Formats: sequence, structure tokens, C-alpha cells
Amino acid sequence: MNPELEKQLEALIGKITNKEDFDQVKEQLLKRGIESLLQAEMTAHLGYSKGDPTLTDNQHNGFSQKTLKTQNGEQRIKIPRDRASSFDPVIVPKHQSISQELEDCIQLLYAKGMSNSNIIDFIKHTYGVNYSTSQVSLITNQLLEDIKLWQHRPLEDVYPIIWIDAIHYKIRHEGKVVSKACMIVLGVNTEGQQDILSMNIVESEKASAWMSILDDLRTRGVKDIFFLCSDNLSGLDKAVEAIFPDSIRQICIVHQIRNSLKYVNYKDRKAIMADIKCIYGADNEHLALEALEIFKQNWEGKYLSAVQSWENNWDNLMAFLNYPKEIRKLIYTTNINESFNASLRKYTRNKKVFPNDDAALKSIYLAAQGIRKKWKKTRFKWAQIYNQLYICFPNRL
Repeated sequence: MNPELEKQLEALIGKITNKEDFDQVKEQLLKRGIESLLQAEMTAHLGYSKGDPTLTDNQHNGFSQKTLKTQNGEQRIKIPRDRASSFDPVIVPKHQSISQELEDCIQLLYAKGMSNSNIIDFIKHTYGVNYSTSQVSLITNQLLEDIKLWQHRPLEDVYPIIWIDAIHYKIRHEGKVVSKACMIVLGVNTEGQQDILSMNIVESEKASAWMSILDDLRTRGVKDIFFLCSDNLSGLDKAVEAIFPDSIRQICIVHQIRNSLKYVNYKDRKAIMADIKCIYGADNEHLALEALEIFKQNWEGKYLSAVQSWENNWDNLMAFLNYPKEIRKLIYTTNINESFNASLRKYTRNKKVFPNDDAALKSIYLAAQGIRKKWKKTRFKWAQIYNQLYICFPNRL
């Protein structure tokens, strides 16, 4: 330890005679610690220590004052300045107070599924700041206005592809714990940029719920959707016909396979899977129909429901076969939703039951922002896909 620093520390410790003295010393150590970190940040920013010769134009330029909120009240600290005003400290960001930093921390912890009481304990032991349950709720409630603005933001005219899925959560409703669905719509625009278009909590996956969500997209500016990809969701077909009648419905092949194998005896799965693969792996619909007939002959007597599910949903299952392989890869499955939902669950799994819809939406929204890199991106080889879409939909793109 630096001899001068050691001497100062011994002088501080020598003042301690009771708990009040201890708290005061702790506050002084916090102040000196933060100011030392700020000075180190400035040194790294300028590339030389204070007083050292330099060939650069930017130099130390005194200090500014800032008030920090601590366990025992407010604490004034000195923040170093540079002549170019380009120094942006990390430990105490410009135009922010420690309370704002704590609020950011609280929101992050909330997103990761911690309860209000656990957040309070964490903040108290880590930052030495006491927050009440109501204060934590107040801080996280600030998000609701942001979420509302986000939910009603304008969208683009055309989305060549959207993927729809629902993730279910336990939420208290009228004194009971019920399962509700968070309807999530992801889309890709004409420039290949992928984004979440909407996120809404509904009581059940009914045609009316889907129609309301699709109508919301239309109200916010969406005029056309080429492909609408999803699981075989109840009522979605009717909703699509009512709002976007020109859209092509594509049922996720992966979900269809899972549903087909759900009641198949384990010893038959390998054989039945081989026949199913011949259906969706066909080069065109004609060959797929031939494979379906073989599948029907082999398994209709034993697994009638599995065969009928392919027959009844044939048009929506095989729509992807009418398009080039680059488009097929994007629309034949909703794996993008599956990956997104799996990442969401990592953040929200600690929340066994949400107290209300708003609490669930806050947590899901924060979790979505936490995994933003996973879903907000540009699709690979989009230029080629765009040209194919232009040919397939000449009057719509």
C-alpha cells in the first residue's frame, strides 16, 4: 500500500469510537474510492497521469461537483474534467445520479426474475441503499409507459414474413392463478431487418385474440404480409382471412412433426419419421403427395390421427414447396420463435406466478431487451431472397 494512503487510513480508523464514527469513516472511504476510480478513468482517457508532460491538446481541467445518494444521505464528490469535455466516466455516468443507476440495476434484476423482496435485499447489501417494496414497484412501473409507446409505435407498410407464437405464464386473475398467453409477433421488413412487432398478454389463444393482434398491426401501418408462419394455432386461419386475406399461411413443419409423433409408440417412431421426412423433404408438391400416400398406406390403420393431421392441414403445411429453397428455409419452421422463447424463459423462469398482466409484461419486455442481439438483426443473404420475393410477388413488393 502507498505509505501516504496507509497513513491516511490509519488516521481515519483512529477516529472510530462508536457506530456513528464507523458510518462516517465508511462514507469517507466510499467517497475516496469513487474519486480514485474516477481519477484512474481520466488517466486512461487522456493517456497520461496528471502533471505528466503530454503532446496531446487535451489536458486535465480541474473538477466538477456531483451529489451521490448513499446509505447515510447525500455525498458530494469531485469528478475530474478535461479541456475537450470528452471524458465520460463509467462509474458515475454524466447526467445520471446514483439513484438512477440503482433504478437501472433494479430493472435489470426484475427482468432476470428476482422478486421485489430479493431485489430489496440485493440492493441493500450491495449498495447500502434501502428501498421499499412500493419503491421497487414504482421504479419498474416507469417501464409501462415505455412499453405502451413501444406497443403503439408505427410499423412499415410491408413485411414479407412474420412469425407468430405464444409463450404461456401463470398469472393471478380475479383471485385465481390462470395460464395466460403472451402473443409474440416477429417480422422481417423489405430490407431484411428482423424485429419484434408486437407483444401482448391475452387470456386464451382464440380467433378473436389473434384477429385483435393482426388488426393492431394493420392499424399501426402494416398493409401487406406475404407469409404468416406459426404453429397450427386454433382460430388463426379465420383471423388471417379477416385481416390479411392475401397472406400465405405456413404451419411450422417442426411443430407438425412433434404433434404427429406425440401418440406414436416409441418402437415405431424411427420408421414413421422416415416416411414423414419424405413428405416435407420432397422437391415439389407432386412428389410430396406421393410420399403422403405412402405414409397413409403404412400408418393409417395404426395412427389415423397422425395421418389425418397431415391431410387436413395439407395446403398450409406444404405452401413452402412452391418457393425457392432460400425462401423455404425462412418460412417452413418457427424455430426463430422457439429460440427467442427459450431465451425469454431463462430470464423469467424464477417468476413462478405473476401478480397481474402488467407485471408479466414488464418482465417479458425487459427480458426481450436483454436478448436484443438474438432477434434484432438483418437476415443472411437477404439481397438474394429479396429478388426471389420480387419475382414471386411482382405487384406487392
